[in-house]
Amino acid sequence: MKFLFTPVFLLFLALPVFSQSDAEIGAIYVEKSEASLLEGDLDSALEYFSKARRYIKEIEDSNVARVGAMVSNEVRDYTKAKILTQLYFDLNPDNKTSEYQDMLLMYVNIEEAMEAIAIEDEKLRLEKLEQERQQRRLDSLTAIWTAEYETFLINMDSISAFNSYNIAVYFKGGNVGIMDHLGQVLVEANTYKEAIEYDGFVLLLDNVERPTRIYAYNAASKDGYQLPSVTQFLPQAYDFGHVMLPRSNGMLVTYPSNANNVFIYDLNTKKYMANPNMEDQLKTMKKNDIIDRFNSDLEIRMDKNWYTIGNALGGGLHPIYNSKKELHGFLNTYNGKMFDASYYKFVGPFCSGKYQIIEDGNSLWMDTEGVKFETLENKSGTYSGNSKFVKNTNGTFQILKEVDGKDHLIFKDKSLVVLEDFLIKNNVGNSGAQK
Repeated sequence: MKFLFTPVFLLFLALPVFSQSDAEIGAIYVEKSEASLLEGDLDSALEYFSKARRYIKEIEDSNVARVGAMVSNEVRDYTKAKILTQLYFDLNPDNKTSEYQDMLLMYVNIEEAMEAIAIEDEKLRLEKLEQERQQRRLDSLTAIWTAEYETFLINMDSISAFNSYNIAVYFKGGNVGIMDHLGQVLVEANTYKEAIEYDGFVLLLDNVERPTRIYAYNAASKDGYQLPSVTQFLPQAYDFGHVMLPRSNGMLVTYPSNANNVFIYDLNTKKYMANPNMEDQLKTMKKNDIIDRFNSDLEIRMDKNWYTIGNALGGGLHPIYNSKKELHGFLNTYNGKMFDASYYKFVGPFCSGKYQIIEDGNSLWMDTEGVKFETLENKSGTYSGNSKFVKNTNGTFQILKEVDGKDHLIFKDKSLVVLEDFLIKNNVGNSGAQK
């Protein structure tokens, strides 16, 4: 009699074989895992046990639970180790064996490890909350400081060196103004294009070459004002022309365009300085053969030529002009010495025994005898304070000043400690870089 085996029948026969084979294979991997664990090869032990679990879907053998618990414990997967240890106790209730006692000890160790981890996690959680609280406080204080800091910023392009009167010329948008060392604007930079600072005076000009407006600031008296128009005194003049350095005696000399005279102004008394009655002086000059003659217009004749004598520069020196209103030279009315205008382009007011002269485009100094000097002390002096103007990356400036050994931001009558010290003062730790 022949039997016909259908595919379905064969499948049913094969199922128990495959199931038994999975369990056996899983058991082999469990053995390998335990052997690797005893050898101290945790990576292999974990890999073998993971392979065993692919074949052992449900753990029904206490040995599998034991090995899995030990491997999980060694790799510090305490949650899984605890579950497998409890499963071991469920599958092996015999508590008299040494194996059971070893597993019980491991279970206690797992519990302690998990408790320590929970304590550490709670500690870290609280530390994180404290760090977040501190960060919020830091952010809040930094925002408060930054808002105040913004009021200490100065918008300008650059600033010159300060003098002993604590003032300097600053530049903004192509204009010049005057500022003190605390950031107080004394003259706004919105009108004048050029500045001249010397001997305690600052002159602001509306034009570099031919200014028509001059603002004078007396650093000592903190007094500033605009000079009257040059045309009030020299109607034919177009502008102030070349402006010489102001001197400590308050004298200012300029050489107006289209005028046969210099403009001399006393910056202290705010008065135009015209020649006094020259008739007696001209008579003396004629007597001493310095001039040939003079007329009722107080013009002088020298070497067969007539000249107009200009306002006194001091020390007996006067500019003289020819009939074309051109500067001919500078005449010392005391001794008749002539300084030719082809060589001495401009001469400033006499002060402290010296004139400023412009010679071949260079600014020099000269005494009444014509002896030249390259330098002369600027009586504006040098700055002795401790304000430091610092340019920020965004182009603004801030003023730093040391107060009681610490840097402070300064602006007018306000003071602000730098960010780091501000945070320390408010009991915030190391804050990082200053703004």
